[in-house]
Amino acid sequence: MGSSFVENEDCYYGDWVWHSKDSVDNDMCQRLEKCYFCTGCDDCYNSSYLDNCMNMNFSYLCFDCRGSNNLIGCVSLRKKEYMILNKPASRKDFQQTLDKLHHDTNFRKNFQKKYKALKLHIPVKYFWEKNSENCTGNYIVNSKNAHHSYNVTNVEDVRYLYESGEGKDIMDAMRVAGAEMCYEIAAIVNLKFGKFSNLCYQSSNLEYCDNCQSSHDSFGCMSLKNNRYCILNKQYSKEEYEKTMKRIKEHMEKTGEYGEFFPMSLSPYGYNETKAQEFFPLTREQALAKGFKWKDTDLKNHRKQTCKIPKNIADVPDNITKEILACTAQDNAGQPCGRNYKIIPQELKFYRAQNLPIPEKCPNCRHKERATLQNPHKLYARTCAKCAAPLQTTYAPDRPEIVYCGKCYLETIY
Repeated sequence: MGSSFVENEDCYYGDWVWHSKDSVDNDMCQRLEKCYFCTGCDDCYNSSYLDNCMNMNFSYLCFDCRGSNNLIGCVSLRKKEYMILNKPASRKDFQQTLDKLHHDTNFRKNFQKKYKALKLHIPVKYFWEKNSENCTGNYIVNSKNAHHSYNVTNVEDVRYLYESGEGKDIMDAMRVAGAEMCYEIAAIVNLKFGKFSNLCYQSSNLEYCDNCQSSHDSFGCMSLKNNRYCILNKQYSKEEYEKTMKRIKEHMEKTGEYGEFFPMSLSPYGYNETKAQEFFPLTREQALAKGFKWKDTDLKNHRKQTCKIPKNIADVPDNITKEILACTAQDNAGQPCGRNYKIIPQELKFYRAQNLPIPEKCPNCRHKERATLQNPHKLYARTCAKCAAPLQTTYAPDRPEIVYCGKCYLETIY
């Protein structure tokens, strides 16, 4: 249960999680174990509510921390241990605070306010990268010459690339792994020389193809496996294929059809069901005006919750996995979501082991909450708050954070 999970074990919900184990509700993370509700984190263990953290253990509600253990509510710390709100704490105070955060709603709300205030007093780096060179965008790791790219790892010479890894010479693509020399593609694994294609794996020289595997030199095909020289799923000889392809492209160029990805009219999803809504949100009216589809919520399908969720996980009975729960999240107008969801046995086991309360929001709303932690996929021109150097950053000029260039940030944090 999740989207874009790769080589995971006992992981549930979340989005774009790789090489992780025994973790729930995480987004844009790699190599996690026993972690909950983390975003943009790598190499973390037994931690919850981490944002943009690396090499963290036994920590809770932290932002931009590295190589540390036993932190609660900390911001931009390096190689620290037993800290609460960036101040040293005893092991006893640490454990008592953690227990209250798990079980006392009012204490948790007040603590979160202090944590948010702390975040606004500590400078942030204008964009988040690791071992990267000549890049613009955000969350870029082990990459070179990646521009206007977001959440990418091990890529080179790319532009407008989103949530991808292990690629080279790519433009206008999203969620690809192992692509090379590709343009306008989505949900791709190991594709070379591909254009305008979706959900294709271990293939090469594809154009306008969808859900093709181990296929090569094909055009306008769907759901092919181990094929070559196909047009609209029809087999051709190599000579016939090249001759026919030349005629098709000449015609499409004259009519203006060639050179763009599949039109939105072919999408089976509403705009508000896609990743686009997370980073470029539209109202229902705006989406429909642009010709996009929209998925309306059918309130008739919502059922009343069949039990009361205990605040303390120790008081939760085994039969909660048989109950129907209703999401308590509210939209901007204050209307409750009400979407039904269930707790599966593996989830219950995880929450008990981590001493976490049963979530009162559905998986969709929990994902929306995590999505708000990420900066928008847009670059703004502003200057470093310390040295006034010009910056391209995802922090809009009217945001309250103190934004530093890379040099000033390193001097301050280290």
